[in-house]
Amino acid sequence: MNRTIAAAQPPPPAAAPAAAAGAATGLVPGALVLGAQQLGGIVGMPGAAVRYVLLTGALLALAGLPLTRLLVARCGGHSRGAARCALAACVLAALAGALPHVAVFCGAVLVAAPLGAAAFALRAAPLWYPAALAGFAASGAAVRLFPDRPETALLLCGAAGALGLAPVALSRAVPEPDSDPGPEPEPGRSAAASHAALGFAAGAGALAAQDFFTFRFELLGAQQATYFAAAAAGAALLCLLFRVPAGGGNAADDRRAAATLLAGSCAALLALATAAGPDRLAVSFGALLGCAALAGRHLDRAFTGRRPDADAGRLVLGALVGIGALSGLRGALDAGDALALCALPPLMGTVLLVRAAARAPVPEAAGEPLLRVHDLTVRRSGNTEIRRLRLVAAPGDVLVLRDERSGRRAVALLRVLAGLDRPAAGRVRLHGQDVRRMSTRSRWLLGLSAAVDPVNATGVGVLPQIASDRTVRGALRAAAGRHGPVRARELEEHALAAFPVLRERIDDAPAALEPAERCVLGLAQALLARPRLLLLDLTAPTAAALADDPQLASLVRRIAGQGAVVLVATAGSAAAPLGGRVLDLTERRPPRPDRFRRAPAAPGSDAARSRQAVPGAAADPHERKPA
Repeated sequence: MNRTIAAAQPPPPAAAPAAAAGAATGLVPGALVLGAQQLGGIVGMPGAAVRYVLLTGALLALAGLPLTRLLVARCGGHSRGAARCALAACVLAALAGALPHVAVFCGAVLVAAPLGAAAFALRAAPLWYPAALAGFAASGAAVRLFPDRPETALLLCGAAGALGLAPVALSRAVPEPDSDPGPEPEPGRSAAASHAALGFAAGAGALAAQDFFTFRFELLGAQQATYFAAAAAGAALLCLLFRVPAGGGNAADDRRAAATLLAGSCAALLALATAAGPDRLAVSFGALLGCAALAGRHLDRAFTGRRPDADAGRLVLGALVGIGALSGLRGALDAGDALALCALPPLMGTVLLVRAAARAPVPEAAGEPLLRVHDLTVRRSGNTEIRRLRLVAAPGDVLVLRDERSGRRAVALLRVLAGLDRPAAGRVRLHGQDVRRMSTRSRWLLGLSAAVDPVNATGVGVLPQIASDRTVRGALRAAAGRHGPVRARELEEHALAAFPVLRERIDDAPAALEPAERCVLGLAQALLARPRLLLLDLTAPTAAALADDPQLASLVRRIAGQGAVVLVATAGSAAAPLGGRVLDLTERRPPRPDRFRRAPAAPGSDAARSRQAVPGAAADPHERKPA
C-alpha cells in the first residue's frame, strides 16, 4: 500500500465543518462510554444499565436514519444541517451532565443519539477521522481530570462539542458540496459488507479492551480512561502522519489499501487477545483504532457516490453485532479465545475487498492506450467474422469500422467490445481491465457507452440505467442523471438542440417512436453519458442518414477531443465526414491452391507426346478453357 505523508497545505473548504463534527463525535460518546461506570453511581443507576442505555441509543440512531436525513435537509442542507443536528446532540449531552437524574439522563441520551448520527454525514472529508480520535482522547483526559465527578466531564465534553460546531451551524457562508455527485456506486454488497466488518472489529475490540482493563488488569474508572486516551491520541497522530489526500484516487488502490488495513485490524484484535500488560493492551487498541480510521477513509474514497450516513449506519450496526458476538462467545469460551474468533468476520471482509479491487474502475496511466484488443476472434452463427484482430486506441482516436458485407463484421466487433457477446478467443481491455470479467455497471463506471442496436436503441443493453418506458424526456434525463440535476438539464437542452426531432416527441413514449427516431434517441442517450469509450452502430438503414450527417460528425470529433475513444461501425463507404482512422474489416482470403492441379509436363516426355497424339484434348483437364 502506498502511503504518502501529506504536505502542509490549506485545508479544503469542507475541512472546518468535518473537523468540528468529528471532534464532537469523539467527545460526547467518549465521555459517556469511558465514564459509564462512574456515571451510574451519580445518576442513580447501575453502571451496566448506563451501558444498556447507550446501546439503545445506538439502535435508535440506526432506526432513525431516514428521520436524520429529513432533519438535515430541513435544517439547512448538507454541511450546515448536519452541524445543527450534531450541535443539538451536544447540548443535550451537556444537559445530561448538568442535571444528573435518571429521567433527564436517559431522555437526553436517547434523543441525542439519532441527532448526533448526522455528524457522520460530514465524514467524507479527510480531517473527520483524526478529529474524531482526538475528541475521543480529549474525553478520556476529561474523565481522568475529574475522576469523582464524571457528570462534570460529560458537561465539559458536551459544551466543547457545541462550541466547535456553533460557527458551522450558525454561519450562512458554509460551503456545500458540488451538486455533481460523481460516478454512481458499483452495485453489490462489497461496500456494505466492508463497512460492517470494519465496525465489527472496532466494536468487539473496544468492548474487549474495556473488559480486559477491568477484569484482567484490575484498572477501573479514571485509570482506564488514561490508557484509552493515550491509545486514541496515538491513533490520531497516526492518521495525521499518514493522512489520505483529499483528491480523487484510484478505486482499485483504495480498496486494496482498505483490505490491508482491515487485515491489520484483525492482527490488532489478536494482539489484544494475547496482551500481557496494560501498556501492550493500550498499544494494541491504538493500532486497532488507527487501522480502522484509515480503512474507513479509504472505503469512503473507494466506493464513491454512496450516502455517508448510510455507510455510517452499517458501521454502527457492525459494531453492535461485534459487541453482541463477543458477549455471547464469552459465555462459552475464554475471553481471549472469544476475541480471537471475532477476528474472522473482518478477515472475510478483507477477502471481499480484495475481490472488489479486481472489479474497480482503474483510470489509464499517462500515455497508455485506453482500449487494447489482442488476438480477438469473433464467431457468429458458426461463421468466423473477425480473425485474430489486434487494435490499440488512445484517448482522442476516432476509428471507422468499414465492412462491405452490410456491416455484419463491424457490428459483431462492437457487440464484443461492449461486453454484450463473448469472443471465441482473445482479450479486450478497457483501462487495463478485462471487459469479459466485468459486470454491466462496472463497464458503465469505466466510461463505456454504446448504441449498438439501432432498431431498439432504448432497450436494456450495455447501459441499463438509461432505459425509460415513460417519455423521451425521462429517457434523456435518466442518461444524464448521474451528473446532477442542474447539469442534467443543461445536457438535456444540448441534446434537444442537436436532435430537433426529439423535441417534437419529447412527451411521447420511446416505444411509440419510429425506428429512425428510436435510433436518434439511443444515440442521444449514449452521447449524454459523457463516455470515455463510445461505440456507435450506423449500419442499419434507419441510421444511414446519420452516417453522413455533418452535425453528428462534429459531435463525434468534439467527444474525441475531450479524451474519448470513438468507434463507429459503417457499411460500405459511408461515414466519410467522421474522419479518423479507417479499419477495413472486409476479409480478403488468399486464393486457395488447387491440390489436384498437375504440374505441366516437360517437353519431350511421354505425357506430352500422349497429349499431342490425341486431337482436341486439353492440356490439363483442371485448367480453365479460354472464353
